[in-house]
Amino acid sequence: MYASELLVSRQASRQAAARYRPDLRRLYVSDPAVRAMTDFVQDPPMTAGEDCTLDRALDDMFRFGVRAFLVVRAATVVGLITAEDIRHARRGTAARVGEIMTGAADMPAIDWQTLQQSRISDLLEIFEGAAVDHLVVLESESAQCVRVRGVVHRSRVERRLRA
Repeated sequence: MYASELLVSRQASRQAAARYRPDLRRLYVSDPAVRAMTDFVQDPPMTAGEDCTLDRALDDMFRFGVRAFLVVRAATVVGLITAEDIRHARRGTAARVGEIMTGAADMPAIDWQTLQQSRISDLLEIFEGAAVDHLVVLESESAQCVRVRGVVHRSRVERRLRA
């Protein structure tokens, strides 16, 4: 495996199965929105390099039980790739993650402070209104530096509301 293909160590691979098991704790629409977030402070994100093949990325998503990877270049997030993006692209000619990813500037995102003040009902409105399946949570570390703090998956929120 090339270092640039998938930035997941063997140790992380072993921990991924336990880490990404679906959270079955029930959510309610009045709960704080942060309860729905996968917090990268506690669980580092799964990532793929721009040159990772689509087949490899999709296989790894299924293996780790996730539906999206952050796309990185030199330890900087440059985009987001989802399983749905890959399924649609297979009909075309794109063969690498970097060719079909959603660029960082276009990723659906929410600010960490806004998320802390929101409820699950607010997330549902955002998902419905923006017609997106993932929200990247961004946290400002300084005026020039923003980091990806976490992600909220629409399908997980909906599943936990039905639990």
